[in-house]
Amino acid sequence: MSNTTQTMVQGPAGNLEVMLSEPSSNIDGVAVLCHPHPLYGGSMHDSVLNIAALALLQQHIAVARFNFRGVGNSQGISGRSTEQEKSLQSYEPPEVGDLLAVAQWAQAHFSLSRLIYAGYSFGSHVLWQTLSQINCDKALLIAPPSAVMRYAEQDVTSSTSVHVVWCQGDDLVDPTPFTSNQSIVTTELTEGDHFFTGHAANLAGAVSSMLG
Repeated sequence: MSNTTQTMVQGPAGNLEVMLSEPSSNIDGVAVLCHPHPLYGGSMHDSVLNIAALALLQQHIAVARFNFRGVGNSQGISGRSTEQEKSLQSYEPPEVGDLLAVAQWAQAHFSLSRLIYAGYSFGSHVLWQTLSQINCDKALLIAPPSAVMRYAEQDVTSSTSVHVVWCQGDDLVDPTPFTSNQSIVTTELTEGDHFFTGHAANLAGAVSSMLG
């Protein structure tokens, strides 16, 4: 069982809707989860993220899910920077700013806990672009759409452990950027698709093994 609460975090384009689930027993860390692309119906209530969240909670990890700008009750417009961001920001896509805001909140809220980040599909792209700017113990990229989005090499600290999991039948994933980097742990599930159809248990196992 877990205790789930709702809160708002100030982001660069307005308030961001955050849902925090905490395990009923001791908390060994906190995980921030990033959802798929809003243009395709992505939100913090995504079914793949729910699988990851349950696996994390079972390992005594608190889970913070949030909606990017323009999704649900989060303010702003999806994929669009504010005028202030346009004059100040050095990140792309604009949703990187949202993740930075939630990361800062999570670090302050759980000051002594290890910080874990997971992103699914577009959420993994946002996470990848953010890794060099956040304090992160472990990062999990779930089905990163590297065949259609650029995953340039990031300046990730040696203290950050990066894991990538995808299905063999996922045409949106080009594993080359990850398998060519020996510091990244990769897991390819046989067959399957971008939505991990029929692979819920295997995905949950991959998330749990990342924590080992």
